[in-house]
Amino acid sequence: MSRLLAALAILLLVVLITWALWQRTNAAEARADLAEQQLAESHQREQESIVVINALWENARRLENQRRALADQQAVLTRTAANRLATIEDLHRENATLRDWAGTRLPAAVIRLRNRPAVIGARDYYQSVRDAQPLHPASE
Repeated sequence: MSRLLAALAILLLVVLITWALWQRTNAAEARADLAEQQLAESHQREQESIVVINALWENARRLENQRRALADQQAVLTRTAANRLATIEDLHRENATLRDWAGTRLPAAVIRLRNRPAVIGARDYYQSVRDAQPLHPASE
């Protein structure tokens, strides 16, 4: 009988050890699955970050190209304005009629236009349309 009890005790001990090992294995597999899931999520976030970073770099390159193009265009316009101003000054020096005309007083309508305040926004435009000092045609 003592042999039977000893055999049952050993059998129970083997079953308990097997069950404990099975529980540890399941827990280890669950942790491994969780780690794999976290790794996959991390890779996905990394890929999304790479896409965003690439988009930002491309946007920065595009903006820099636009800035360069605008700077080139501004330089061209500045040269054109300087050339036109030089041409006008040359014409003033060369042409007596133009020089005399440039020295005359502006017409009253033009003076009134220049004396009007700058129109900025819809409210100012509406006020300027309602202004009590309208511009009159030259015949008046």
